[in-house]
Amino acid sequence: MRTLVVLTAILLALALAAASPSAAGERIAILVSSDDAAFREAVAGFSEALAKQGVQASYELMDLGGDASRAGAALGKIKAGGFRLVFAVGSLATESLLRADTGVPVVSGLVLRPETLKQGRNVTGVWLEIAPDVQLAWLQKLLPEARTIGVVYNPAENGARVAAAAKFAEKMGLKLEAQEAQSAADVLPALERVAKRAQVLWGIPDTIVMTPAMARQILLFSFQNSIPVIGPSVQWVKAGALLSLDCDYKEVGAQCAAMASRILNGEAPSAISPVSPRSVRYSLNMRTAQQLKVVLPDQIMRGAKQTF
Repeated sequence: MRTLVVLTAILLALALAAASPSAAGERIAILVSSDDAAFREAVAGFSEALAKQGVQASYELMDLGGDASRAGAALGKIKAGGFRLVFAVGSLATESLLRADTGVPVVSGLVLRPETLKQGRNVTGVWLEIAPDVQLAWLQKLLPEARTIGVVYNPAENGARVAAAAKFAEKMGLKLEAQEAQSAADVLPALERVAKRAQVLWGIPDTIVMTPAMARQILLFSFQNSIPVIGPSVQWVKAGALLSLDCDYKEVGAQCAAMASRILNGEAPSAISPVSPRSVRYSLNMRTAQQLKVVLPDQIMRGAKQTF
């Protein structure tokens, strides 16, 4: 609650700083999925970037608190509030707006999958997932000795992504050792097959494989077989994955602000293609690196956003 009050105060200060005596300002609703640190960074980046672009704006912040049942009241306020635009932060906020179709243009940030942003005619934004070719390029930079990269995935969810990643890997002189897992029971046998050939396990977001329920088993497998895990989030690094790639949440907010400015100037959201994050950062677990005997250059360690 205290964080929400602080964030609201920040937004109010930014709005007052951007306003001029002769400008009424654009009314913008900000619908956040929860009071998550990443979402707060995105909101700060959005409001700061709009102010730098000279957009006169006032904001109304609405927090769903991770609870879809709270969306009704917020959506009713957005429909009746005379807002020029909604900045939706996170999948829950975005999906709630898509279902309601309030008629207000939506710019969305930190949505897990790009498919979500292609479902509505009145929405655009920046999804959370870093493009596979960008991820592989970073893995090549951070772990240059890893020439074969293993991945275990649910084919129904990630088949197309893994196929595209395999083509990118080949062009980069890498090999993708991919094994399917159609249920949780398939994960450990698939890991056993991957570990025979791969030097690193690449964890991609997946509702069967890289889940909180599977984390302990996957990380235990990593240590027992000396195969480092590239986690799908910093939470995995805290738990024992070697590293994770992540977007710069504040920069995502700034990307969304550039889209919002175009919409406020008359462009339709449908004319602005959704995009992936333009800035990547990484976190490292130094204890894991030591235990798995992974040697990381000093400049790689210094460049990490977080180390554990």
